[in-house]
Amino acid sequence: MKNELALSGEEIKEMVYPDLFENIGMIRGEYPIRECGKNILTKDCQDFFKKYLKGICKIYQKQEVWYRFSELTVSEANSLVGTEEILPDNHPLFGIRGLRRSLQYLDEFEAEIKVINDVHSEYDNLAVFFPFVNDGKQLRRAIDILRKSGYSGKVGTMIELPSAYFDLDNILQTAIEKIVIGMNDLTSFVYAAVRDSQWHEMNSEIMMNIIEDIANRAKKYDVDVAVAGYLDENIINNLQEKGIKAIVHYSLIPQIYGRGIEFPNHLAEVKKFTKENIRNLGKKDD
Repeated sequence: MKNELALSGEEIKEMVYPDLFENIGMIRGEYPIRECGKNILTKDCQDFFKKYLKGICKIYQKQEVWYRFSELTVSEANSLVGTEEILPDNHPLFGIRGLRRSLQYLDEFEAEIKVINDVHSEYDNLAVFFPFVNDGKQLRRAIDILRKSGYSGKVGTMIELPSAYFDLDNILQTAIEKIVIGMNDLTSFVYAAVRDSQWHEMNSEIMMNIIEDIANRAKKYDVDVAVAGYLDENIINNLQEKGIKAIVHYSLIPQIYGRGIEFPNHLAEVKKFTKENIRNLGKKDD
């Protein structure tokens, strides 16, 4: 069973190790935006973003390309040129992220949807899913906005909050076609532990039981399930044994598979650029 590939704005020129990855299981929307350094409301960002998505969809035009709507933290959004409202970021992990931000700032959400629709009109292999979803009610509202915009492609959601897991039956009844289990955040919230701490046990029996439960219940609705996050080889092998696909970050290919990549520093460079913008924003406030 092949896994799926996650991209964070890497401008690949050809399919990446098709013997390992069957498709693009995730494009993290916030990374091309952060690389551009401008809010999605700006024409510069929309043009940059659209060009990137079209390039990936063309390379993978015979396979699905799943785009995840942007999941900017408050500080990341504040640092972008063109962000209209600057918010305090008291709780980065728990704050206005993902779908929460999309529904609070509908102009940004609609601008992102417009780019998606423009790309989808040319490449119908582009599918989308939502991050940081609270529950089925919130997801229904987002899907309604998306469908009313004219988008006709596949839709999915992440399950990365315990509330979404507890409301899984309602989520599965929203006509989604894919669930991506976000192990970074879900593990943090289940264990009340930050990433890289000794208590953040993604490969624990508890987390594997949650994954299997989601997969078994989703199967009844013919909803595909994949697991994403900063996964290691042990977790991926564990998932493979259970017949569950992993979505592997491009930057982790050397570590997990021992193979080279064309853009080994891309993710780190974008993160560094964002941190510099956040620091510069703080200096302006001073």
